[in-house]
Amino acid sequence: MQRPYTDPDVLQEHLNRIRSGLVADPPAAISSCKNLLESLFKIILERSRVAYSRSDDIPDLYRKVAELLALNAEAVPESARASQTSQRILRTLVTTVNSLSELRNELGVGHGQSTRSAALARHARLALNATVTIAEFMLDTWQTRLEAGVLEIEPTH
Repeated sequence: MQRPYTDPDVLQEHLNRIRSGLVADPPAAISSCKNLLESLFKIILERSRVAYSRSDDIPDLYRKVAELLALNAEAVPESARASQTSQRILRTLVTTVNSLSELRNELGVGHGQSTRSAALARHARLALNATVTIAEFMLDTWQTRLEAGVLEIEPTH
């Protein structure tokens, strides 16, 4: 089954921008990492008919997606210990989303910086790897919930 993107080109554009900017423009690559996740969260919410506000920032969007995907539920029903461990890892996703937003504010190209960014390629690569981890987990979880019939999505036109 194909992943249920509304417009995978949007995500691919962000990914292309990130990859081309890793060395050439690390601040722009960092900003695009945050933008990719924000776009993904909005796609999931829109396709699932969950309202969000234009003023919702990326932590707000993440919370809504996490609630929709039941990421706070028992992660491994067969094992309480594995479930607790999974929950600790899931909590780091929240921290990582927040940190990517902060990194974008400090080293990215947003908010009209008055000084040159100190971002290096390694900072951009760190942001990319964190972004891929979060995006793949969210997409895989969304897909699993859809296949299980727990969630439905708005058909594309």
